Amino acid sequence: MSKDIYLKKILGEECVSRIRNSKILMVGAGGIGCELLKDLVLTGYGEIHIVDLDTVTLSNLNRQFLFRQKDIDKSKSFTIASAVQSFNYLGVKLIPHHGNVMDTKQFPIEWWGQFNFIFNALDNLEARRYVNKMALFLRKPLMESGTTGYAGQIQPIYPYYSECFDCHPKETPKSFPVCTIRSTPSQPVHCITWAKEFLFRQLFDENDNSNSMNDANQIQNETDDKDELENLNKEANELIELRSKILLLDLNSFINELLEKIFKVDIERLLSIETLWKARKKPIPLDMTEYREALQQLLEQELSSSILTADTKVWTILENIYSLYKSSESIQKRLKSGNEPFITFDKDDEDTLIFVAAASNLRSFSFGIPLKSKFDIKEIAGNIIPAIATTNAIIAGFSSLSGTQFFQHQKDLTSSDFSNIFKRASSVFISIRPNKYITGDRLSKPAENCASDSLTARGVLTVALSDLAVLTLEGFIDRLAYKYGYSKEDISIQIGKSKLIYDVDFDDYLQTKLKDVPGVVNGEVMLIQDDADELENLELYLNIKDDTVELKLPILELRPKKMVPQPNHNEENNSEYAKELEGGTILLDDDDDELFGNEIEILDDEEEEDMKIVEPPVKKRKLD
Repeated sequence: MSKDIYLKKILGEECVSRIRNSKILMVGAGGIGCELLKDLVLTGYGEIHIVDLDTVTLSNLNRQFLFRQKDIDKSKSFTIASAVQSFNYLGVKLIPHHGNVMDTKQFPIEWWGQFNFIFNALDNLEARRYVNKMALFLRKPLMESGTTGYAGQIQPIYPYYSECFDCHPKETPKSFPVCTIRSTPSQPVHCITWAKEFLFRQLFDENDNSNSMNDANQIQNETDDKDELENLNKEANELIELRSKILLLDLNSFINELLEKIFKVDIERLLSIETLWKARKKPIPLDMTEYREALQQLLEQELSSSILTADTKVWTILENIYSLYKSSESIQKRLKSGNEPFITFDKDDEDTLIFVAAASNLRSFSFGIPLKSKFDIKEIAGNIIPAIATTNAIIAGFSSLSGTQFFQHQKDLTSSDFSNIFKRASSVFISIRPNKYITGDRLSKPAENCASDSLTARGVLTVALSDLAVLTLEGFIDRLAYKYGYSKEDISIQIGKSKLIYDVDFDDYLQTKLKDVPGVVNGEVMLIQDDADELENLELYLNIKDDTVELKLPILELRPKKMVPQPNHNEENNSEYAKELEGGTILLDDDDDELFGNEIEILDDEEEEDMKIVEPPVKKRKLD
């Protein structure tokens, strides 16, 4: 008897055949991921790629059933790929990847293009948005899933036919006054926010002006104390100066300057502002002379590294200083290597987590606030919501079932025409409510105001590093005008998170080689706008190659904005370009999920065309 005889009876031989010949991607190997991989393997998909950045921790064992105590500190993706082999009787090919799914070097856009279907089982919002972005770029079907306690949801996403992950805004995190965070903390969360959003970002993250902790207007609205305002400015300026020394100083010099400034000088300066302490307990500066000898002994001990892995233990002050020292050492080495121009906090990045945990605890100590374990700080800094194993299992089951529905009704797995499956697919919600635990809902069309599902034309710009070194921004603009019909007088270009690199009033980079233009890096998104409002916007994903390739601009026909059809809620229109569709309401819940993250642009892809670098027949104009 064939091993898949019952699958064929239930799903049909054609569906099973498509499943057997498919490549799918599962992102996330945690609570939902363990349950989902079990279901996917038993369904018999031809090839499953598993991506996860995390390693197994003790706290995972109570709800992530594929892990055992012996697996602690091992890669989650490799561990679950090995664990399911015991019941992989259909011979599914499993390919695990240990890494950040947002890493464009490890996972370039060509790698994404091989999959027929994507399953999300992620534990942070930023990564979920990124996968949503790639699904839209490449027009790949995506199954979103998440749980929060006893509630959960699956959401099939069929690009430009159904709502995407970004069609509805997510909750915003609870905010605290900047002055409370930076001057007068009274709770552990205040110190954790300070360490994550202010100290870490000022020292190691991308150097921009978007840090709300330095928002002068917001600070002035919170306090009119001139001494406090002056102190806050000094703090920030001194950190900028210290940041500039990271690559120049040896570790001992850097960490000594950091400890002296943050936990002694800054605290003493706060103490000098008497108005702050009339009704508050005064903080205590950290005296490093008490700990230097003990710290040196700890650094020389081979077994002391076990301190860093003690997730549930509340570190002593000495252990926090040691942890800050070791994490700073690792971060400094990473920056000096040149592979990372800056480092962003990630709860799954041990270096950044340990730094934030140690720094927040030392600040808590100074202000007489209870210290927290690394595990507790990870939950707070990552906005993690505890999950329930049974809910994960139920949601994983629905996710797998809904995935098979796609293979039943989508006869051509390479097609981006999802009109047939869109009519049949549903979202599923589970929640505790009287007489109604499971609820199904027809898929809603994309929200009209969703930036990700907007009518912007999108594609991939493939270019060699060698071309970036010789092609100026002006030359590139000439090619855009030649290819897509833009007027050079009305064009504007942004990179990434609204970083303007050109418009008619800002031509600083016009004669700059593309490799030297800020933001022109692999995996970034370029937004080209027609300021005359005649042509629709264009978004290009930068695919920068080390080898020699010809400049590739995607085949796109930009439509006049005046020709964009208006929403018609009385008719179904599921054509490829009918994207201004009626909205719906979707509740997005998370498994072990980081609810809040930075906004990123969500885009999609079109087919590409080789285009040689030739000067267009357009007379160049010198811009003032």
